[in-house]
Amino acid sequence: MRFKSLEILRYGALTDRTLKFRPDARLHIIYGPNEAGKSSALAAISDLMFGFPTAAEYSFLHEANTLRVGAEIVSQGGQSLAFRRRRGRKNTLLSADAAETALPEDALAAFIGSLNRDVFERAFGLNSDRLRLGAAAMLKGGGEIGSLLFSAASGLLGLTQLKQSLENEADLIFGPRKSKDRSFYQVLERHDEAKRAERDSELKSGDWKRLLADAADIEAQLAALQAERQETRHTLDRLTMLKTLEPVLAEIDAEQDRLAEFVDLAALPQAFATELAQALARRQAVEAAIRVADAEMGRIADDISATPVDEAIRAAAPAIMARYAETADYRSKTKDMQRVSGEIDEFDARLVQFARRLGLSDVAEVERVQPSDAELARIRRLTSEGMALQRDHSDVGQRLAEARDQLRRLEETAASGRLIDPKPYQEQMTVLQPDLSELSRLDAVAVQVERLERDLEAATARMSPAIDDLERLLSVPLPDIAALAKQGDTLAEAEADSRDAANRLAALENEASEIVAKIAGMQHEGSIVTREEIAEARILRDGVWQSFAAAPKSTKDNAEVVSQAIREADRLADLALANADRVSRHTQLRLRQAELDPQLEAARSESFTKDKALEAARKTYRQLFEPAGVKPLSPDRMIDWRRAVDALSRQRETLDDIRDELAELKRKEARLGPVLADLADATGYSAAASLAPSALARGLSRHIETIAERWTDSRSLEGKRAAARENIASLEQRQSDINVSIAKFEAAFANAALAIGLPEGTTVDMAEAAIEIWKSLPETLTERENRRRRVRGMQRDTTAFEHAVRDLVNAIAPDLKPLAPDAAAEALHERAVSANAGDQRRAALEKARQQAGLRLARCRSDLEEVEAELAALSIQVPGEHDLDALLARLEERRRLQSRLAESRARFALQANGQDEAHVRAGLSGFDRVVAELEIEQLAARDQTQLSRFADLNVRLAENQRQRQLLENGAGAELAVFQKNAAEAEAKALAREWLVLKLASSLLASSMETYRERQADPVMRRAGELFSVLTGGRFSRLVQLYDDRDELQLQAERTGGEKVPLDGLSEGTGDQLYLALRLAFLEDYSARNEPAPLIVDDIFQTFDDDRTASGLKALCGTADRFQTILFTHEMSVVDIATREIGKELDLIRL
Repeated sequence: MRFKSLEILRYGALTDRTLKFRPDARLHIIYGPNEAGKSSALAAISDLMFGFPTAAEYSFLHEANTLRVGAEIVSQGGQSLAFRRRRGRKNTLLSADAAETALPEDALAAFIGSLNRDVFERAFGLNSDRLRLGAAAMLKGGGEIGSLLFSAASGLLGLTQLKQSLENEADLIFGPRKSKDRSFYQVLERHDEAKRAERDSELKSGDWKRLLADAADIEAQLAALQAERQETRHTLDRLTMLKTLEPVLAEIDAEQDRLAEFVDLAALPQAFATELAQALARRQAVEAAIRVADAEMGRIADDISATPVDEAIRAAAPAIMARYAETADYRSKTKDMQRVSGEIDEFDARLVQFARRLGLSDVAEVERVQPSDAELARIRRLTSEGMALQRDHSDVGQRLAEARDQLRRLEETAASGRLIDPKPYQEQMTVLQPDLSELSRLDAVAVQVERLERDLEAATARMSPAIDDLERLLSVPLPDIAALAKQGDTLAEAEADSRDAANRLAALENEASEIVAKIAGMQHEGSIVTREEIAEARILRDGVWQSFAAAPKSTKDNAEVVSQAIREADRLADLALANADRVSRHTQLRLRQAELDPQLEAARSESFTKDKALEAARKTYRQLFEPAGVKPLSPDRMIDWRRAVDALSRQRETLDDIRDELAELKRKEARLGPVLADLADATGYSAAASLAPSALARGLSRHIETIAERWTDSRSLEGKRAAARENIASLEQRQSDINVSIAKFEAAFANAALAIGLPEGTTVDMAEAAIEIWKSLPETLTERENRRRRVRGMQRDTTAFEHAVRDLVNAIAPDLKPLAPDAAAEALHERAVSANAGDQRRAALEKARQQAGLRLARCRSDLEEVEAELAALSIQVPGEHDLDALLARLEERRRLQSRLAESRARFALQANGQDEAHVRAGLSGFDRVVAELEIEQLAARDQTQLSRFADLNVRLAENQRQRQLLENGAGAELAVFQKNAAEAEAKALAREWLVLKLASSLLASSMETYRERQADPVMRRAGELFSVLTGGRFSRLVQLYDDRDELQLQAERTGGEKVPLDGLSEGTGDQLYLALRLAFLEDYSARNEPAPLIVDDIFQTFDDDRTASGLKALCGTADRFQTILFTHEMSVVDIATREIGKELDLIRL
């Protein structure tokens, strides 16, 4: 699939931008500076192919629901589609026309296949960051082929690290060796603990009886302690109450003593104090109100005296207000009258100008000769006809001149040289075209033969074991892979048997050596008495004793011998008893030594037999390769070697086929050479002698095309001359007709011009100018008359206003005569306002004086009433004339009575229901200091008892909890639950471990399968691209086995030096990753519908030489897929222009 055009209608920062891609270009570069819209164009491609994402990321310029991207694409088979994509949830594919008809959702299936957005952006999208990350991961992870190819193909990085991380994660769950860091063993430990807890939580009769006895004892102690606490609390509460009530009773006694001073007031009524206080307060308030009223009466009289009023102005106030209301209109009309008079002058000047432009003497004459609308319509129509006739006359004249000039050129043109009919030569070239097309492949096939020969030689040289003669090797029988695998299994089994036998023999020999060493060490520590030595000494003793007992006469010497034998036997027995451990170990070692001797003989025999079997298997394995003269390596290596030999055989067969094709093409070249030379001679092609047959065929085709063009041109030249003459005659007739129409028009136009007052000889342009003036004249006259009527009305209104103001000034304010009418009206208005304000203020002051007098009279009446009330109250207290002092004594007595009531209430609250007499009796002989000391002792005793009470309750609660736990069996149930939970977690961990192990295995097998399937073709093409990218510094990529027998990738320099991937620089690593990616995409495109490769500024870290090589490599893939490079660097554009030339398609944003 390739883009023919990309249409960004509304997307990101771009609007109505169309990018056309040349179909013959090998590389498309989209150049634009920063902020030119490259990012929008890049994102638009993915959204176009796979739909807009849910988040409207590129709607910062356009509304989200208006985003549109379109394109025209063509498939590998030539099928094309023009479509658009809108943002939405359904029916997002639209036709590319104005109707935007919805297309089926699978309309792109034939172009993108099974690709989705993620695969497209990973495999067919490459930017600088992805290039650097991929290269860094490749260099860091080594050169393992499976991981490398899989990463380059899919865009997924770090597959080896991912596989290792899966293994590590699985190892954190479970491993053969127990570890506290592994989660499975952590769960297993919790499971064991739960089992122990389940066993410990079972109900036992002894525990239950012990708990019941403890509970009864605790309850008895609690009952005794409760009785002690009650007694202590009673005594403590009594002392505390007496201590608290003693000061309260003292306060009651003091307040009663003070109340005795007011016994003379006891006869007064209860409400007397309140009535007296209210009467005194009212008298004070009334006296203050009288003083305020007197002061207000004086202030109002002063304000009335200071408020003058002009009665004449106040009487004329309505007329003044009416004139003042007309002041603004008067000023506006005065101002407008000046402006409108100016407009009248402008209209008069404009009419004078119209008269001059029409050639009339004055405005009156203009009004007199003004034409009617019908006459203006007639002259306007004639003017349009005249201008049309002028255009037609000019156009026909120009076309007639061009036709005559064309006829002159055709008559001057004559065919030069010999004319040849090209048809027979074209037919011969058509017949030869199939052979010529095949002949164009001659050079490519020759280059392919040379490359295949070099590859075959290099592959043969890389074989290990080395191959001296490939032809001879392929002619002799070689073991197949199945036989090698079987023989490898046999050999491995024999080696394992031999190794096991040798290990068993070595283990037995080591054990025998250790036993001998231990026995020697024990003997070195001191002599060891064996059972045999003791038995021999006892036999000797018994024999000597029997001889001594049987002898008739015993001698001293015989007795000594018997005694010595007995002592020796006893010494050995005592020594054995003292070293019992050493003797026992020595005996065990001797027994084990006796057991090992036959086992050693059997192990030596078995090892010898297994070694002979191994040697026989090795001999059989070597005999498989004796016909080929090859010294075999390990079976696994030889299986790969055998596969490589098969690959060499296929390479040689391919080379033979290409050689046959080359020979056939050379024979065709030899046959076609004379035929092409004869055609060149017949057609006059002079360059035939110096060209090869393929080049001669191309030159001859272009030469025959030139002959055909000349032949066709000569046949059509006469027809063109005849057509030119006919065209000239037609144009001359058209010119004559137009001249007749012009003459008729001029007569009619002259009459119409006279009718509107234009002089003789008036042209169309003059009449058009006069028409414009006559069109403007009626409106101008109407506007001037309108302004005149307005001026007359405004003059009438201003004159009436001036007369009315002058009459008022003469009547009531002669001093304002010098002022203008509007200023005089404003001055009168200010005086009228002032007079009205003074009159209103005086009326308000009079009203306030009346109200103040009424308040003063009311206050004096209230004072008389209050005095009478106080006199009546003083009668109730004979001899007391100071009522204020009397009120103070009454207030003090009330306060003391209130405090006495509060003290008695506090006593009642704190006495716990006991009366005052009982408490006073208890306080008899009460010592406060002694009571406080006793209270402290009782409080400490109570605190101690409370602590004991709390401890006993805690013990009782714990006892009840244990009994309830044993009754309900909750502990055992919890333990069972925890055990089951641990079992379930262990199962889950087992499943997780199995999934991780399977994932690691699947990943490893996928990478290995991909390597086996793709390594050879992809690596070969990647090596070619890598050589181009590095400018020839590296010749190819090679695959070698490392010490772990894993296939690794290395780069080979031109001189033959092989460099591992970790020895490459960062820039060269970037180039290698790019080569792998391009090789994969070519391989993918050979089997699937290719998608375009979108490359975004991947040359940012490349120098100019590497950039040039990279651009050449991208061009080299143009036959397989389309490449679009986005860049903001002008240097990349310059290098591409220099290196690629006409095959570059440069698009500027």
